[in-house]
Amino acid sequence: MNAVSHSWRHTFYGLLEGHNDIGDCSRLIRGLIVALIMLNGAAVIMESNQNLYLPYRGWFDAFELFSVAIFSLEYLGRVWVSAEKKCYVHLPDWRARLRFMLSPMALVDLLAVAPFYLSLLVSIDLRYLRFFRLMRLLKLSHYFDGLQVFASVLRREGSAIAGAMLTMMTLIIISACLMFTVENAASPGHFESITEAIWWAVVTLTTVGYGDITPITFGGKLLGIAIMLLGVGTMALPAGILAARFTEELQNRREIMNQRVIDAMRDGMLDADEQEAIDKLQKDLGLSREVVERIVEQEKRQSKSSRFCPHCGEHVGGE
Repeated sequence: MNAVSHSWRHTFYGLLEGHNDIGDCSRLIRGLIVALIMLNGAAVIMESNQNLYLPYRGWFDAFELFSVAIFSLEYLGRVWVSAEKKCYVHLPDWRARLRFMLSPMALVDLLAVAPFYLSLLVSIDLRYLRFFRLMRLLKLSHYFDGLQVFASVLRREGSAIAGAMLTMMTLIIISACLMFTVENAASPGHFESITEAIWWAVVTLTTVGYGDITPITFGGKLLGIAIMLLGVGTMALPAGILAARFTEELQNRREIMNQRVIDAMRDGMLDADEQEAIDKLQKDLGLSREVVERIVEQEKRQSKSSRFCPHCGEHVGGE
């Protein structure tokens, strides 16, 4: 590939990925795409109301065509520039693009537009088409680093979360079986099967309490009390694991960034290369710009109160 083509590809990669060397143009493009994704979600919701959809059907259809065109161009652009990704630089361009096309986020991008083109060839139930259009909201993970941090936590804590989910499912099934045994004969029309009792167990353990099915025997009520008390703690397990690990992950990333800033400012200042490295690390870690700026400012304040050797940059003590 010639140098001009490579330069264009690198530029488009920076525009789509939000590299700091591209500047305001990248932020504008990313902001417009995020707004378009949000508007698509709102359009899908409004189209379900026939009183809104029928009078403005032409506008909704035109907006859908416009959205598909933009998202299609974005998908093709991401496929084209995927060879610029650091994780694919060791691969030939065609293999890098194939690897990218099979990645989860690329499949989400494809599913966001593929049903539209498929509906031109075969008839698709509007309900399923609407579902796939709502999947465009998943594209927001391209533009919000916090979602990438959350995905990282899910990957790392998958076994712990799976264990908590298994505990919940076991408790639900046991509770349903016990309540079916106790209430089946005494509650005509209720608890007629274990599957119906499972609905009651889920509603009770999650403390939602719809009240459409309730035990009427003394034993059933005692069992219900025990199950509700168990549900208060058990159903909170996955949320507690995620909250704790999410906080821990953010703290670890901040510590990595803090150490990188300290290393870069051993001479008391940041040069252009060091600033670029910090900006890249910020994106890789999924930290906000404000967090990184606070870390840099804090280190600058500390540097002002310390002295450094002008030759080697080593710290030689406070003033």
